[in-house]
Amino acid sequence: MRTRLGQLAEAAHAIGFQYVVLPALPAEFRKTLDDYKKSIDIFNKIGEEATKEGLRFAYHNHGYGLHELEGKVPVQMIIENTDPKNVSLEKDLFWTVAGGVDPIAWLEKYPGRYKMIHVKNMKQKVKFSGDEGDSKQWIELFPQMTTADEGVLDLKSIIRAAKKSGVDHFFVQQDMVQNPEIALKKSVDYLKGL
Repeated sequence: MRTRLGQLAEAAHAIGFQYVVLPALPAEFRKTLDDYKKSIDIFNKIGEEATKEGLRFAYHNHGYGLHELEGKVPVQMIIENTDPKNVSLEKDLFWTVAGGVDPIAWLEKYPGRYKMIHVKNMKQKVKFSGDEGDSKQWIELFPQMTTADEGVLDLKSIIRAAKKSGVDHFFVQQDMVQNPEIALKKSVDYLKGL
């Protein structure tokens, strides 16, 4: 995204994509508050360039950056210091809740910033065992993911708040699943029923 956005835009237009999404912030960009500040500058530059290319740039959260670091919450800094005209966000419900954040509260606090949501559900409410900084902590939570209709998250209320906040796209996602076709159909049928 930093060096070949023009090529990425060409491919995105060819297949009909509207968004280019950064799916994770590399570890070297999230160790300190200064790292996050640099990331914010990079996001604004990528977002501006994406807009010029006829695309939207978005950042997808995981569990890191949701708690105070040096007195600030990094993901809130990203939201509050990126240009809404050029930078959007994609909320991952499972990782947001595992990070200890109420997804509805943030949708209400930041209307218009979240444009996409990864709809995932939890078998039971769980949180990360540590600072959410390494993949081992994510992988140990994979068994807690379930189809949209079987979990403990109040998806009906979350989706209602998301629509009110300006979310345009909802993606069913379950990182690890034995029968993807069955799980996907169950989740989609449930969400259509809402």
